[in-house]
Amino acid sequence: MKSLSTNDYIQKLEQQNAELKLIVDDQQREIEKIVNGRIYDLEEVIKARDKFYRIIAHELRNPFNGILGLVELLINDFRSYTLEEIESFLKMLYRSSKITYELLISLSEWLNVQNDKMPFKPSRINISPILAEAINSAQLNAHKKNITIHNFIDKDIVAYIDRHMIATVFRNLINNAIKFSDNNGTIEVTALAKNDFIEIVVKDNGIGLHEDALRKIFKQEAIHSTYGTAQEPGTGLGLLLCKEFIEIEGGKIWVESNLGQGSEFKFTLPCHK
Repeated sequence: MKSLSTNDYIQKLEQQNAELKLIVDDQQREIEKIVNGRIYDLEEVIKARDKFYRIIAHELRNPFNGILGLVELLINDFRSYTLEEIESFLKMLYRSSKITYELLISLSEWLNVQNDKMPFKPSRINISPILAEAINSAQLNAHKKNITIHNFIDKDIVAYIDRHMIATVFRNLINNAIKFSDNNGTIEVTALAKNDFIEIVVKDNGIGLHEDALRKIFKQEAIHSTYGTAQEPGTGLGLLLCKEFIEIEGGKIWVESNLGQGSEFKFTLPCHK
């Protein structure tokens, strides 16, 4: 009887070991699945970052090539050009320099966000004056295409926000609307208070977005060289920066658009701390 009990005990142990092995194997497979998923996600992030940096390098190289070429022309043969031609060269130099500067500013701010070095100092602020400043800074670009920009935000609309971040958001969204609007277009900015948050809409009657662009917008994979209706260069970095800043503020951003029918960029901001 004692021998039989020992055999039963051994069989029971073997059964428990087999069951335990199945559990361990299942857990190991699950861990491997999670690890492989994380590795894949990391590889995709690295690919997106590499693509992002290549595009930024390309976008910086283009205006610098233009600047260097124009300066070389002026240095080598300055006296052969008329004042009108020199003025035209200077305007092109200014335009190329401005594009480069704005891209560097956006890149610097985006990198600060990625490295958690972007200062965030929210307070209760009236939104309308911030928008007015952004519109004023964009007037030159709007004037070139005879685009009208309307600030329909009431002066008493207040949000709990970081002034610099929201100024950047407005500036990028308005410039984006100008870039993808045809001549004689209209841009409208409105705001509606809803309980504890404010919904802001930047609406244009431009060329709109196709479905594939809508799916990818606000993602790193959407970063690529783009051109506006007047061949204005861009990368999509400004929109990515808008998403980062609005999420830091505690809001969200999305876009509604139909190809050929304009776009509505909408985002929310908190009213209170």
